[in-house]
Amino acid sequence: MTTRQNKIEKLITKLSPNGIKFSELGSVCNIKTGQSVNKIMIEQNKGIYPVINSGKEPLGYINTYNTENDPIGITSRGAGVGSITWCDGKYFRGNLNYSVTIINKDVLNVRFLYFILMNSQKQINELSVFNGIPALNSSSLIKLKIPVPPLPIQEEIVKILDSFTELEAELEAELEAELEARKRQYEYYRNKLLTFNERERE
Repeated sequence: MTTRQNKIEKLITKLSPNGIKFSELGSVCNIKTGQSVNKIMIEQNKGIYPVINSGKEPLGYINTYNTENDPIGITSRGAGVGSITWCDGKYFRGNLNYSVTIINKDVLNVRFLYFILMNSQKQINELSVFNGIPALNSSSLIKLKIPVPPLPIQEEIVKILDSFTELEAELEAELEAELEARKRQYEYYRNKLLTFNERERE
């Protein structure tokens, strides 16, 4: 066991001796659809705020925003259904992107939630329907079970995973083989750190 893993294990033993509590996403977050937007609207109102809609990349940039400091979204329709988005600061959330807004920040760290959702991509995809236009209904998404360890555990995991994210960005300019090795290492840590023994389901 690495020093990092050992630190997490010690925190879990100390703060959650009976295992980690799991909660439904809808019990710890509010999930809402963004506002209607299209390319014509963006073209006629060009600005500095990114439009986050059905893809991970901005649909364009517009002169108004409807979201601030609420970075996590999940694509609700289309080919990219179920994709997790992250956008800092002010931006315009479109009607094909769910906001995933934490209800109590004393319970859940936003960056930890992002990593958990990224690690739950398979389960989220399984909640989607593919009859006609691919769709992810909020009534299904709110039932997604996520681990909610004590905040100190969440913060330590975020610290570790963010360090790997920064390293990965630095390595993009280096040898591809090294980058792939680091990606595998990151995925290993992410899976290890975000796998918990369930204590209860609410």
